[in-house]
Parts: sequence; C-alpha cells; structure tokens
Amino acid sequence: MPATPEIPATTQGRIEPIDTLRGFALFGVLLVNMYSFGGDSIAWTGPADRLCFAVKHALFESKSWTLFSLLFGFSFATMLARWPQDVALPRMLRRLAILLAFGSAHALLYDGDILRLYAELGLLLLVLHRLPTGWLLATAGCLLAVFPIAHALEPSREGDDLHAVESLDEAREELLFAEEESVYATGSLSDVLASNAEDLLEVPWADAAWPDSGLAVLALFLLGICLHRSGVLQSLARHAALLRRVCFWGLRLGTVAVIAEAALGTFAGYDAYRVNRASVPLTFVGDLLFASGTLLMAGGQAAALLLIAGTNSGRRWLAPLTAAGRMGLSVYLTQTLAFTTLFYGYGLAQAYRLGPLAITAAAVTIFACQLVACSWWLKRFPVGPAEWLWRAGTGSRLPRPQLQTRS
Repeated sequence: MPATPEIPATTQGRIEPIDTLRGFALFGVLLVNMYSFGGDSIAWTGPADRLCFAVKHALFESKSWTLFSLLFGFSFATMLARWPQDVALPRMLRRLAILLAFGSAHALLYDGDILRLYAELGLLLLVLHRLPTGWLLATAGCLLAVFPIAHALEPSREGDDLHAVESLDEAREELLFAEEESVYATGSLSDVLASNAEDLLEVPWADAAWPDSGLAVLALFLLGICLHRSGVLQSLARHAALLRRVCFWGLRLGTVAVIAEAALGTFAGYDAYRVNRASVPLTFVGDLLFASGTLLMAGGQAAALLLIAGTNSGRRWLAPLTAAGRMGLSVYLTQTLAFTTLFYGYGLAQAYRLGPLAITAAAVTIFACQLVACSWWLKRFPVGPAEWLWRAGTGSRLPRPQLQTRS
C-alpha cells in the first residue's frame, strides 16, 4: 500500500479520518440496534439468516460501540485542548447538558439510547482527563476487567425473554408472544413514550457483568483520551507503519479470538450476551476472548479504514462515510426514527417479525439513504441540524445555517 499522505483537517477544524471512522461505527450501531427487535432470537435457522447473524456478531456486535466510544473520548480531549482554558469547563458542561437532553428525548422513543450514558460519564471525564497517561491506561484496564470477573461470578445470568430461551420451540413462542404483547409491536406512540419514560435514568455502574456496561464505556473514553495524546490520528503519515501493524495483527488476532469464542459457544455453551451454560472457568476464558476480540477487531477495522482514507482514491470512496460522521448526532437520531417506524406498532409493525437477513437488508437500505442525504446536506449547509442546535447551546462559534454557494 502506498505511503499515507498527511490528511488536513476539514472546515471548522475537523479531522477527516475521525469522521470517516465515526461514519463506519454508525452503521454498526444501526445494525446491532435493529437486531434487538427479534433478529437476535435463535428461532431464525435458515442458512442466510445464520450467516447474517454471524457477520453481525463477528464484525459489528460490541465492535461498533467500542469504536464509537473511543472516538467520543478522542473528541472530548480534542475539544478541551482547542478551547481557551477560561471557557473550556463551562462550555463542556453546557455541551454535556445538551447531550443529556437529546438523549432523554431519544430514550423516550428508543430505550437503547446511549447518549444519556455518554453525557453522565462525560462529567467524570472532566476530572479524569487530567490524570497522567499511565494512570488513564491503568484505570481503563481495571474497568475493562470488571466484565469477565463479574460474569464469571454470575455465569448463568439471564437477559430479556428472547435471549433467555434455550430451544427453538421456546424461541418461536417468545417471538409470537412479543408480536402480540410488546408495547413496541402493538402500542401507540403515546404508549411507547409512557413505557420508556418509566426508566430514563442511566446508572453507569449497573449491569457490570455485561460487555456493554457503563464501566466498559468509561474505559473506552479513557483510551480515546490516550489516543488523542498519542498524536496518531492527527498525523497519519508519520504513523503509517504503526497503522499497518495494527491492521495486520488486529484483524488476524481478532478473527482468531472470534473463532475461538464461537467454538467455545458451540462445544461448551458459552455466550457473552445470551444464555450461558459454560462452567465458571470456561466462562472467564470466553469473556476474555470476547473482550480481547472486540478490541482487536475494532482496532484492526479502524486502522484499515485509516490506511484506505490515507490515499486520494480511498478518501474519495469513503467521502459518504465521512459526511455521515460529520453529522453523527443527526445520523444517530434519524436512524432511530427510521427503524422505529419500521418496527413499532404505529408504523409498519414489523417488530419480532423479521429475521437477520431482512433486518440486515433494511439496515443497509436505511444507511445508504442516510449517506446520500448527508452528502447532499453538507454540500448546502456547514453542519447537520442536530449539530447546529448543539453548537448553539454550547456557545461555540456557530456556522450560519444557510445555503452554501460555490464560486
């Protein structure tokens, strides 16, 4: 692969590769979120369905929010470094408060919202980001270790009803039950809002035995701050050799970990998210494979994208992803509007009726439409609509939301 050229920041001081990675992560977030409406059930046994599920699990499950969280920590540190010291703290507090407001409104529609957790953990980052890099790395390591330890102590935990079944007949019965009884499948908009309003507060330390707990998210924020300090993403040409090594070893070792975890699931009943029948020692081994595989695969994917984005042709091909990343908040929120319309009872009422193949096709279609829309929007406006509101509330320099003209 040719040497990676220096990539300049785009307008408003943005770093293009960060937006490219964020756009890629947003697709995975959309895909995994959509699977939570029945696609994760073991009831779908067709070859195409099982293949789609395997691809989702190997390439995107936990990997996408891992990358998304790393980038949040990176951007957090970048903003604090750029802003004048006398305004940095109040501006970031306003930014987090607005993010919490967005997240709370979003959570009324979709209970899988992550913005509230990001906003709450962002308050901790205001304190922790001052720690030396060694301390940040050590803290992140300790936080990441909580999941395998806690899950080994509780290996037989149960998830929701769709994940707690162990036979195909039970799984199919649960899907039918969810179609008929779930508020998402049968309720009106007001029913959904009322149901989700009952549990708006995110508790960061809850569900510590799960891979996607708030403790793991905080660890990734801290690693994102360390990544910012390393200067790798600010100067890709200087670190091209490092990126190649991360790509090579991350993807290969990550694949080995994913395959080993799958084998442990097949022969010992291990599962990170669903019914786990493995012994305590094998559960611990499985969790280590899952956690390490997630970090390695996410790192390898990110390095591969950065290497591609470092070429002129690659940058052109990835331009739609970069546009989506620049409008990350708008994209995340409109994704929910799209898939809730598809799934919820007041929309097309397809919740718990679609298998992995259909859900994957729907996710690809939704995201493709978003890529086109984002490219169109940014040719005419400087930032996305949600990003404009976010900036307006923080007191940052505000791009004028008017049609851009070309000379």
